[in-house]
Amino acid sequence: MDNINPGQIVYLECLDQRLYAEAIQPAGSVRLWCRPLMLVCHLPHGSRQQQMMIAAAATDPETCGLDLYDLKTAPDLVWPLDKFKMAFDTDFFALLFHLRIADDSGPEELAKQHFQHFLHNCWINSNSEDDAPKSSAKLVSIR
Repeated sequence: MDNINPGQIVYLECLDQRLYAEAIQPAGSVRLWCRPLMLVCHLPHGSRQQQMMIAAAATDPETCGLDLYDLKTAPDLVWPLDKFKMAFDTDFFALLFHLRIADDSGPEELAKQHFQHFLHNCWINSNSEDDAPKSSAKLVSIR
C-alpha cells in the first residue's frame, strides 16, 4: 500500500478478526508504525461478506453478532506495510463510537489479551504463507 498519510485508518485481517489502527508514519520502506484502535471478532470468511457485516453492525450495533474490543490503551505497533488495507472510515467510526459509549465494553485486560492473540495468529499465518524472508513486527509501548 503506497502513500499512507498520518491519521489514516487502516486495518489488518486474520482469520475471522480485523484490527483497525491509525497510521502514525511509515517506519522505513516496508513497515508501518500505527496505533491500534479497535479489534473486531467473529467476522465471516470472505472480504465482501465481512464488509457487509461491518456495514450492518455500523448501522445497528446492538443486534450485530460481532465482538468489539476497544484498544485505546494497547501499545503501538510496527508491522509489515504490505499487510495493511485502507479502511472505510464511515463504518469504522460508527463502530468505534458505539464501542466508546457502550457501558459493557469489557475490561482493558481482556481487550489486550485478544489483541495479543490476534497478533500471534497474524504472525503465524503470515510466516506460513510464503518462504520469503520475514520482516520483523514489534510492539512499541510509548503510551
